[in-house]
Amino acid sequence: MQRFVVGSSSPLAYRRLAVLLALLGTACARAPRRAADTSGVTFVHVNDIYVVDTLRDGSGGLARVAALRDSLAARAPGSVLLTFGGDLLGPSLLSKWYSGAQMIEALSAAGVRYAVLGNHEFDYGARVLRERLAASPFRWLSANCAQVDGTPLPNVRGWDTLTVGGVRVGIFGVTIVSEYGSAGRCREEDVAARAAVDTLVAVGAQQIVALTHRYVHEDVAMLAADPRIRMVLGGHEHEEHRDTVPGGRLVLKAASNARSAWVVRIDGAGRLRDTLVRMQPGAPFQPATAAVVARWRDTLARRIGPDRVVARTAAVIDAVDSTSRNGESILGALVADAVRYGLGVDIGMVNSGTLRYDDYLGPGEITRQQLESIFLFADETRVVSFPISGARLRDLLEHSVNARNLGGGGSVQVSGVRVRYDPTRPPGSRIVGAIERDNGAVIAGSDTVRLAFTAYLACRGGDGYRIPEAASACAALQADATSAPRVVDLLIAHLEQRLGGVVRSPVMGRIGPVARPDSLE
Repeated sequence: MQRFVVGSSSPLAYRRLAVLLALLGTACARAPRRAADTSGVTFVHVNDIYVVDTLRDGSGGLARVAALRDSLAARAPGSVLLTFGGDLLGPSLLSKWYSGAQMIEALSAAGVRYAVLGNHEFDYGARVLRERLAASPFRWLSANCAQVDGTPLPNVRGWDTLTVGGVRVGIFGVTIVSEYGSAGRCREEDVAARAAVDTLVAVGAQQIVALTHRYVHEDVAMLAADPRIRMVLGGHEHEEHRDTVPGGRLVLKAASNARSAWVVRIDGAGRLRDTLVRMQPGAPFQPATAAVVARWRDTLARRIGPDRVVARTAAVIDAVDSTSRNGESILGALVADAVRYGLGVDIGMVNSGTLRYDDYLGPGEITRQQLESIFLFADETRVVSFPISGARLRDLLEHSVNARNLGGGGSVQVSGVRVRYDPTRPPGSRIVGAIERDNGAVIAGSDTVRLAFTAYLACRGGDGYRIPEAASACAALQADATSAPRVVDLLIAHLEQRLGGVVRSPVMGRIGPVARPDSLE
């Protein structure tokens, strides 16, 4: 596996990459004068794109991925496939108002051939999902998802086959199982995957590729269990992954928001050659996709009006999604403080999946548009408050550090408490010792505290939370959305009024793993 960083010297980097891929599969040692083996198929794969524009540091950009695809396709017409690993309709700042219409247009311009349904494709309900799927010129895949009545979703197939570069390729999709309400239903992924592979083998597929949107450990297990699958091109995690199983088979995921792309070639003999390409400032843009991006950028400016400075920070604030999902973060602590103080409660909690900026803030000015871009869900990311016992608070914290949520969007950022957990202990018993207030006072199981928590979890059971104590507040929210404040408005007030427009790092050490002594040599 090789890595390329495509930046200011990108034309040379692209030429080298194209030459490398042209040579893949050539038996150079045995026959140095033989022409390159041009049989095979090349995949360019990206996943989890919420912002098609470049990021604030100048990296990323779907138009750069499209330029990479075009560069490779120019040298091997018809043998390059751009695939997408799910999550594009939401959440994003534009999707708050346009429910992913901008994403369909951008991916179409980029030349995406196949996309798998991600969990956030279901965010806007059945009608919007059907409209976006039907409007897509590319093919959607998901062998395990359908409408709630069991009928197929429009423009979605479980699998497909095509002959590329003399190779009969079978490709199928599976989507993570979750609660999708009226938007759709998804059955067990591995059962659907086995059925799809059985079918692809029966119709003569020579190389079978899985396009998935699920956890990476599940992808690895599926690939290891079924030697008929050549590789998995995945999504759901937002960071780069390259995992191998026996036989040189691969699970690959790129960094979110087009920070990187995997280029993978399957040659005529079925051998894999993979290259990670990082999209850095200076790389060229494909004009058609860049034009779509610019048009929607103008739409956003007209929608929310002129930006304004809310606060300033002397230090860089790491607001990358994986930072908050993998532990306590400065951004998470600031947001939890804003919720706690803004609602005047004992404890403020937000799930890490609420924080969707996936970039760095500062140093320098922090603007309203940047803060709006942290909270990207169509429900405006509101928060409700309610009384809860100390025992039930412990239950919620246990749930946040179970095997499914720890390291993911269901983990929590907290304000007003200090708590430690041991991830090696069985789920349900990972919280170690007492739960304490900031002043060190213990919250007993029989105590009652007032908790403010993200409405998605408290009212809709997001990430598997079940909180009947919030029923009254949730009923009020359903009757009148303004009964629960937006988290972004609480954060703006916190930064401007309590912090005086100057961001300093909050006190940390609120929630985290127990300290372990260094191992003995």
